[in-house]
Amino acid sequence: MPRARSAPLAEYRRKRDFSRTAEPAGHGAGAPSRQGTLRFVIQKHAASHLHFDLRLELDGVMKSWAVPKGPSLDPGIKRLAMEVEDHPIDYNTFEGTIPKGEYGGGTVMLWDRGTYRADAADDGDDEKAIRRGYRSGDLKFTLQGERLRGSWVLVRMRGREAGSSKPQWLLIKHRDDEARDDIDIVAETTTSVTTGRTMEEIAAGKKRPAKARKSTTAARRAPPSTRKASARVVTSRAAERFEPMYASIGTSVPDGEGWTFEPKYDGIRVLAFVTKDTVRLVTRNGNDKTKQFPEIAEALRTLGRKAERELVVDGEIIAVVDGEVARFQALQDRMHVKDPLAIEHFADNQPAAIVLFDILVDGPDVLVKEPWTTRRKHLERVLRRRTTHRLRLSESIPGDGQEMLERVRRDGWEGVIAKRTSSRYDPGVRSKAWLKLKVEHRQEFVIGGWTEPRNTREHIGAILLGYFEGDRFIYVGHTGGGFTRAGLKDMYRRLARLERKTPPFETPPRTNERAHWTRPEVVVEVKFNEWTADGKLRQPIFLGVRDDKPARDVGREPESVQHAKR
Repeated sequence: MPRARSAPLAEYRRKRDFSRTAEPAGHGAGAPSRQGTLRFVIQKHAASHLHFDLRLELDGVMKSWAVPKGPSLDPGIKRLAMEVEDHPIDYNTFEGTIPKGEYGGGTVMLWDRGTYRADAADDGDDEKAIRRGYRSGDLKFTLQGERLRGSWVLVRMRGREAGSSKPQWLLIKHRDDEARDDIDIVAETTTSVTTGRTMEEIAAGKKRPAKARKSTTAARRAPPSTRKASARVVTSRAAERFEPMYASIGTSVPDGEGWTFEPKYDGIRVLAFVTKDTVRLVTRNGNDKTKQFPEIAEALRTLGRKAERELVVDGEIIAVVDGEVARFQALQDRMHVKDPLAIEHFADNQPAAIVLFDILVDGPDVLVKEPWTTRRKHLERVLRRRTTHRLRLSESIPGDGQEMLERVRRDGWEGVIAKRTSSRYDPGVRSKAWLKLKVEHRQEFVIGGWTEPRNTREHIGAILLGYFEGDRFIYVGHTGGGFTRAGLKDMYRRLARLERKTPPFETPPRTNERAHWTRPEVVVEVKFNEWTADGKLRQPIFLGVRDDKPARDVGREPESVQHAKR
């Protein structure tokens, strides 16, 4: 491969003052690539406008394109890609902030990285084929990244952007096994591929510890590339690779063939990592609930022994009262208990159950790329004649969503999950292939403060609620209802250690009693009648604390089927 010359980086260096910016000057060659491999990176860049920078290694530099809307996995979507100056190879590891006033001033995140190759190489010479495709304006290549994979093409357009000497291109995903039209990879994947930080955390200079990085989408989204894998390796490392697949809010009941409908249970979502000797119950943000639910761990351990293979299953821990599925509030008292005697008391006197609805790993088979129908058959086979009052299989009704919706309303469940029967399991992705149909107005909010209590009430008057919209923290209302006396004391203990002097809300509310402000970290579930015209909650009631969901993931959920005709 030809050595990098100074000329290709002259424009890059001319635009930057390296006494002010931490960006690499590019005087070195960067870390050498392995023989025969070419590297790529994608950096999310919040400069004057948010965009994504695609960089492909070629002739000792990183050829670069600014993609305003970022890449799309949908072959039907063409994304504008504006060619910019070549960057040095050691820019591939840059993540941080560029000072305001400098060229490209703003926050830079390493969003994806990996290697790439030409789709049609001459005698295995990828660089020669890439060079020819670049010069002809028809650059076809295959990415092998941590987030993006498969075949892509950059097509050069005629003409140039006003004021630019570089041409404009179109970035298009080719139709292959990695193409998707049911997810927005840019919207769903918002953390650094290396540090797990958000753009806000990078801008603030926060360092995320290695333990926290393991629970990010970046670390766990990529499933194994083949179905067959060592079961021992899968279960020992699965917690670092997998997190649940999430449902989008549905605004109507999908009809037609190809859908199945399941109850949305009101509990704690966990992935269970099962062997004949060990069980781990891990929530969506990496909290381990195994010790708090020993009766469920034992039921799954028994399953592992009977199945004689290791499993990764997806399910919901639910409360059971008089043999019937109960609401989330019935779990609230034991969610945060750590005292062994108290845990034993709950397990003996108020035992919970787990309802399983998906399977990711079945012995040597990694199933995340298989359709729901295949995964369901595996799950039914694993649980055949092995279900108990502690270990249950979620029912699923294909084709008739209205029937399930009527049952949900009649039985007082939280809602319905509609699933495409052809859908794969996408760890860490909020997919349109799974739709959450909510029959109640209830969702998570984040506490930004509390007010002083009145009269004989103790500890807290009301909690002040909000949600995140990008960097903005939006106030939506307050509630003092739904608390027990012990609950008020516990909430005060949680919030007092987070107290701060200034309000976290973009527009601070006026309160009837003195307000105390907190760091917006505590997530709670709230039930309410409706949204008002000015974006506030009408008659909100506190239901419980949700330590299984990250605060930064809490946004305003759109309307679902709460007002649909019955």
